[in-house]
Amino acid sequence: MINKIYRVLFLMILTSQISFAQPLTNQIFNNQIKTVRCHKFGWELSYPLINMGSNDKIILSFDDLSADTKNYYYSIIHCNENWEPSQLMEQEYIVGTNQNPILDYQYSFNTSIDYVHYKLLIPNKDVQLSASGNYIIKVYEDFDDSNPVFTRRFMLVEQHVNIHPQVKFAMNAELRKANQEIDFNITYPNFPMSNPLQEVKVKIYQNQRTDNAISDLAPQFIRNNELVYNYNRETMFEGGNEFRWLDIRSIRFQSDKIKNITFHDPYSHIELFPDIITRDASYFFKNDFNGRYIIEVQEQRDHEIESEYVFVHFSLPVKEPYVGGDVHLLGGLTDWKLNKRSKMKYNYNFKQYEISLLLKQGFYNYQFAFKPNNSDKASVSMFEGSHGQTENDYLILVYYRGIGDYADRLIGAKSFNSLKP
Repeated sequence: MINKIYRVLFLMILTSQISFAQPLTNQIFNNQIKTVRCHKFGWELSYPLINMGSNDKIILSFDDLSADTKNYYYSIIHCNENWEPSQLMEQEYIVGTNQNPILDYQYSFNTSIDYVHYKLLIPNKDVQLSASGNYIIKVYEDFDDSNPVFTRRFMLVEQHVNIHPQVKFAMNAELRKANQEIDFNITYPNFPMSNPLQEVKVKIYQNQRTDNAISDLAPQFIRNNELVYNYNRETMFEGGNEFRWLDIRSIRFQSDKIKNITFHDPYSHIELFPDIITRDASYFFKNDFNGRYIIEVQEQRDHEIESEYVFVHFSLPVKEPYVGGDVHLLGGLTDWKLNKRSKMKYNYNFKQYEISLLLKQGFYNYQFAFKPNNSDKASVSMFEGSHGQTENDYLILVYYRGIGDYADRLIGAKSFNSLKP
């Protein structure tokens, strides 16, 4: 009876707190925090997704350019499929304590600016997770969890369903050359569902973008423990093009894209040759990281603490600025965000869009994208072109909330490639 009273009070407080809440996203609130990465331990190009009941771990890492060690703590928040905090109480998804220090850190070595590199593995001896679903790691200084330094998403899946995807050319003749259609079936032979139309929610992600994610999909057919999603335009993505690359693993030798390297204490500045618009070029396959990046330095051994931070200057010549929207630099190097940090400015003197980013040495992918003023979604076709045969990564997530459940469980996840589904 007491537990029920506590739950009612908790839900009343939580409901009042999140009734106007926005979905929790990857955010950095302190400009001194750089290179925040969250992925499966041992696979730095992976989605931040691990399996329940396995030895999988999420690794979170970041650099603090203020150079002094801080008393960083973290807490974990369980979220529903829309990334709003769920109604679960902490003891329903946390085993251990939910306010713990980050104690694994190293000082940079032999770099032009000093920084501290922090790492955190989850689960660990202080905290384990007992519920599947979406999670937010909130990192803050001292014990002030109301003033986060940054937040980062990750996911924990209990694999109860099988997802069978297929990447197809669009059925519409006008769209098939430029788009990719994702059809899939979900089978659940050993997972009872009483009303899949109401209980199951599905999301589809392309690469690691969130602006063009597809959600709110209902199955077209339900038959023999199988959900069939065989849409046309509803599950269609812009194919885009292979990503452009940037190699700044060395600042002693210039790679093909680097025009000039100069040093202005304390940073090196790398000026790139102007990029060109490839919208009208024929499709050409090349291996890429699909927008991700790796941290690496050629002349040193420990990439995490011996890599330099350098300013990289990008430019895209255009005769006149575009109206009705903004041009953004898209990829992991801008955290897949369409915000002030990724927005390019037009230089009327040189007739080009420009942006400068402080990046840690490594190998990066990027694209140029246009975001209309009245939309949260960007398109790369204006600059990159769009081709149905482009190689892209996709992720399908299946959420379930049964009768009486207080939160969405993540009961299935499938990552696949458009060339090898």
